[in-house]
Amino acid sequence: MMDKINKFLSKLSKKERGIFSEIFLDIYNLNIQSYDIKALKGLKGFYRLRKGKIRIVFEKKDNKGILFDMDFRKDIY
Repeated sequence: MMDKINKFLSKLSKKERGIFSEIFLDIYNLNIQSYDIKALKGLKGFYRLRKGKIRIVFEKKDNKGILFDMDFRKDIY
């Protein structure tokens, strides 16, 4: 799954990659109170984080956030 995320990140600018690197760290540490987070229906423990037109799907597991997918809004669901 990380290959897909890395491929998506390569399409973004250097500034955007830096922003999402910080977001990934916050997701991993579950420091997500300041983001727009919503639980996904039908998938227990999976959430989506919205940042502009980009959506990040992650799972809360063992007190850590695990990245699952990342894409533009129209392509992720």
